[in-house]
Amino acid sequence: MKRICIVRRKYYPWQKNVRRDAEALVKAGYQVDVICTGHKAQKPFEVLNGVHIYRTITPYNRDNSLLVLYDYITFFILSFLKLTWFDLRKHYAVIEINTMPDFLVFITVICRLLGSKVILYMFEDMPGLFMSSYKVGPQNIGARILRFFEKWSATYADHVIVSDGLHYKHHLENRGLPPSKITVILNVPDTGVFQSIPPPALNAKHPFRIVIVSTLVKRYGVQTVIKAIPFAVKHIPDLIVDIVGDGEYRPYLQEIARELQIDKHVHFWGWVEHDNIPGIIARADLGLAPMSDDVGLPNKLFEYFALGKPAIVSAQPSLISAFDHNGTVAFFEPDNEVDLADHIVYLFRNPEKRKSLVSHGYEFYNTCRWEITQKEYLKVYEELLKP
Repeated sequence: MKRICIVRRKYYPWQKNVRRDAEALVKAGYQVDVICTGHKAQKPFEVLNGVHIYRTITPYNRDNSLLVLYDYITFFILSFLKLTWFDLRKHYAVIEINTMPDFLVFITVICRLLGSKVILYMFEDMPGLFMSSYKVGPQNIGARILRFFEKWSATYADHVIVSDGLHYKHHLENRGLPPSKITVILNVPDTGVFQSIPPPALNAKHPFRIVIVSTLVKRYGVQTVIKAIPFAVKHIPDLIVDIVGDGEYRPYLQEIARELQIDKHVHFWGWVEHDNIPGIIARADLGLAPMSDDVGLPNKLFEYFALGKPAIVSAQPSLISAFDHNGTVAFFEPDNEVDLADHIVYLFRNPEKRKSLVSHGYEFYNTCRWEITQKEYLKVYEELLKP
């Protein structure tokens, strides 16, 4: 058996894309270890569906840049020690490093000298996210440092996987990476959980339900949805908005809902087990992806497509690049609650337009669903492991 190690500064198995990939590798005949951040309620080690999970209990912060940097460095040091020790004992054929941060890939330096191949899986455009979050330009010193690490990290790796589509692939090519070194693996859901079935008939019953599946942080724009509700309920009195997910922004969002006196229209589900999310999406009439910042292609969109739901998304560059040409989604102006409300009301009143979005979204999803995308993912490993 070829031994593989995946390193990700996220909680496993809650990080569904890492779990999807790790279990696909196990089914393909690889022996897979995962080194990840651990929650205090989790075990330091366990085996789940054939995946060996080694957790490093470290802080996890998102709302303070200095604390985030401290957490990055702490995880870098601890995972470097753990990875190097494991590699000396059992040797990994391939090590996959999942961002963020980009510079985490350098924990493989000794393993690479000993013969391991290295994949850098770039889930996010880290410099772009920094610029969007802090409203700075490309000449900002922080953005320039992150761009340097982005290019250095991608150049160092044997192969690079990106999940944000051709938009980010072209960006890396413009930074000097050869196209043959980059593979696009869209962050589609595991069809073992999100069954690929023909789109169901749209729900004509009231109340009209909207669903958002998101981590509750500012950059994902859930605040825009809450601010849009007072405008939308003037035309859709029975409107219900299901917000699935948790995060440090949740108290602020709940306070906005109270101030706007729309509590009865908003249901905060909190954190939901991944296997239970399809049932919540299935009863919705409409899905939203209201990102305030351009953070790439959200996996929630593919979940909506898989379950036959029309979607409204913010008009961010990466989303426009991916979907503007094929009519799969409706776009609204980012952070504009009035424009979002207008789109919600328009789709409420136009079931034929909803059906059109469902049809085009499902057609697009069928070109990249996990059965297809998984083959491209496993092919990266096969190519790296060729003699």
